[in-house]
Amino acid sequence: MSIIATTSSSDKFVGVSTGVHKARCVRMIDLGTQRSEYQGEVSWKRQILVSWEVPSELSNSGEPLLISKFYTLSLHEKSNLGKDLTAWRGRAFTELEKQQFDITALLGVPCMLNIVEGRNGNTKVGSVMPLPKNDTLEPQFHENLQFSIDDFENGSNEAFMALSEGIRNIILRSKELENMNTDLGDENNGADIGDVPF
Repeated sequence: MSIIATTSSSDKFVGVSTGVHKARCVRMIDLGTQRSEYQGEVSWKRQILVSWEVPSELSNSGEPLLISKFYTLSLHEKSNLGKDLTAWRGRAFTELEKQQFDITALLGVPCMLNIVEGRNGNTKVGSVMPLPKNDTLEPQFHENLQFSIDDFENGSNEAFMALSEGIRNIILRSKELENMNTDLGDENNGADIGDVPF
């Protein structure tokens, strides 16, 4: 007897559609210092993952979809994070803010996201803009979630366990935690940071 595998419509990944959408920041995840390689040169950069809920786009179960973007943790005006946060806030960072801006202050803050199609056919965040004045957004659905490598190293693991296994494994590959013993397995340890499912 044969066992036939098929792809049904219910199995398809549901992503945020292209276009401009109202959204709200609901996750700020510290990924630690991650290894990257470009043209044969290896470097280490502190990275974060920012996630937004999009109330107008719903999953098969009726929940607002989430969309995320990886950033290098830098407020330099030419960095992707610096550009997006400047556009989102509607003003440049002062020199003082660049030294001590707590990005977790953005949790719960609404915005507009321009969603574009990526090279792999999935959609991604192209740019972030402020919500127009006097515009409103539906009440927040997903609880805010923030994760800090420092808190995790100090024994706080509740936020860590709330993350998907793929994101946990990225965090465990960070320079800060590379020697940490875990019992989470290494199933996703070879995943590329840009291709992790959420």
